[in-house]
Amino acid sequence: MHSKYDNLWVRKKGEKVWSYQVMLLETDGDYWVYKREKTVRKFVNEIGMLSPEGIPYLRPEIQLLYKGGSSVLREKDETDLKNVIWKLAISERLWLKKALAKQFPAGHRWCDRIEMKRYE
Repeated sequence: MHSKYDNLWVRKKGEKVWSYQVMLLETDGDYWVYKREKTVRKFVNEIGMLSPEGIPYLRPEIQLLYKGGSSVLREKDETDLKNVIWKLAISERLWLKKALAKQFPAGHRWCDRIEMKRYE
């Protein structure tokens, strides 16, 4: 799907607070393609996970890429990085670092933090 819209925000009729966000992701055949750097790809069947309740969600390292790859890093994005980065496997952290490095060849402030033994 090619569209200028890449997110749907959902809420109950009459409610002011959004219930959840649905991200519309770009694909190329069997690959998910990162919208901000088309060379960053993963097989579509590798981009999601399931909660214990069976609810599908985007892999944390991909969600962090969307947050870190934004033109504006918000305080809540920094908090999410701090809270999640050490719960990721080394391979997931390295994937995130490489993806950010592709998008930001001159450097990204998260890249050094991703390799640290502890994030503080």
